[in-house]
Amino acid sequence: MTEIFSPEERAALTPYVTNMDGSIFALRNLPEEVVAVLFAYYSRSKDSLRRNLLKLLQEGDLDLTGAGGAAPALDETDGDALAAARQKARTFHEKWVVGYGHSSVAEHGCVHLAIEDVSIIASKLIEDGRLASYTEKSTRYVAFDIHKMYVPPALSQHPELAEEYRGTLAALLSAYSGWTDDIVAQIKSRVPKTEKQTDRGYDSACRASAFDILRYLLPAATYTNIGLTLNARSLETLITKLLSQPLPEGRAIGERLKSEAQHIVPTLLKYADHSAYREETEKSVAAIAAELGFDTLEQAPLRSGVTLIDADPDADDRLVAAILYGAVDAPMSQVLPKVKSLDQETKERIVDVYLKGRGKHDAPGRALERIDCTVEITMDYGAYRDVQRHRIATQTTQALSPALGYETPPEITRFGYADQYDALMGRAAATYARMVAAGLVDEAQYILPLGTRVRALFTWNLRSVTHFVELRSARQGHPSYRKIAQQVYTAVAEAYPLVARYLRPNMNEYALTRD
Repeated sequence: MTEIFSPEERAALTPYVTNMDGSIFALRNLPEEVVAVLFAYYSRSKDSLRRNLLKLLQEGDLDLTGAGGAAPALDETDGDALAAARQKARTFHEKWVVGYGHSSVAEHGCVHLAIEDVSIIASKLIEDGRLASYTEKSTRYVAFDIHKMYVPPALSQHPELAEEYRGTLAALLSAYSGWTDDIVAQIKSRVPKTEKQTDRGYDSACRASAFDILRYLLPAATYTNIGLTLNARSLETLITKLLSQPLPEGRAIGERLKSEAQHIVPTLLKYADHSAYREETEKSVAAIAAELGFDTLEQAPLRSGVTLIDADPDADDRLVAAILYGAVDAPMSQVLPKVKSLDQETKERIVDVYLKGRGKHDAPGRALERIDCTVEITMDYGAYRDVQRHRIATQTTQALSPALGYETPPEITRFGYADQYDALMGRAAATYARMVAAGLVDEAQYILPLGTRVRALFTWNLRSVTHFVELRSARQGHPSYRKIAQQVYTAVAEAYPLVARYLRPNMNEYALTRD
């Protein structure tokens, strides 16, 4: 039934909703904290959202008298007017946001943040949160600015080491920019243009392939840009993490994010602050690991790859039971034993019915989320930069260091740069070692190039694995993480052959990473 509003009420509400009569509509021209409150009303009010918004407007808690319904623009020179507007906003927030007393309100306040000129190391701290959307500057399509690098402030206390740090950065970046034209030319000499490629498309493809090779040289100190969209609850968690970790850059970013986001959702970030628990627990775990001698364990062979750590031996039965569960009227305590009594051919037929009809853009059903596996991945830091974004997983990453060596893309050798490349990697490792010796253990990571290997542990369900394998093995992917995706598929296929039949990895190799 259509809700009845007077002409005056309709006029008051129209700037803030996309329609006045339908049961589905969008909100517009409202501060994010007001949106959060209006959605929170659904749990505690018998009235519609439009009616609750009208109450806020009529009771004077909201002052949205600017053009188009937006809040009036106020300059810092407006003095009393600005102070009055801020006080009114504070009163609204305290009454309607804090007064609700449950943090789920914050999930309806959305913030869009532009984060520019932060190091690649810091970008991994920012992109750690699961419930957010990120877009980052591409190493494939953009030539990175060799003059924009992060220099840890602590180096100011070590002038000679600071000079060495800058010299190592300069050497890496000189190679990154100086080798570009020759590598593009060598790619073109080996991979001719196809009939379907335009000259511009061919040039772009060759240049993209060159940057895929050259990115191994980029230091982790390289500045990047990130677009970030998330709700205020997730942002509060992110800010707390950043303020509680050891890198000064990360803490500074946390403060800046909080400062800027408070213009959008001031009260919803009230508890975003440093956490002694987060900071001290990490230090305590490191101390006890050293005390027990875990820091003396031998390194595994120094190579990239994927190792299956843990798999479910009852995966087939659990998967089939999960598939059938929603279609029957019985508890799992009865469904699972009956599934176990089925022959293998019948189980395969059930899985086939569930997965065989999946189209190119269809995700598999959620039954696959009932099956987990753990893999350990050793990869170059450039590959990790992309792999980490698959956040529907439990990830634990070891610190970046030269201990695992580095990757050398085959083209570096093929194009005649192997000796120079090895010398640059050795120089970066030497600077790292001197920074560690000077007590700059955390800051030393910045000097290491993206070709440096890092090790991470991933526990994820097979639905997430399916997405990762199919997306990251696609032709347009970077060769380093394509190889990782292919190896993840191989490891999972050995443990879960029944499911693996329906995964669609791209196991091919290509001369160019794109057409």
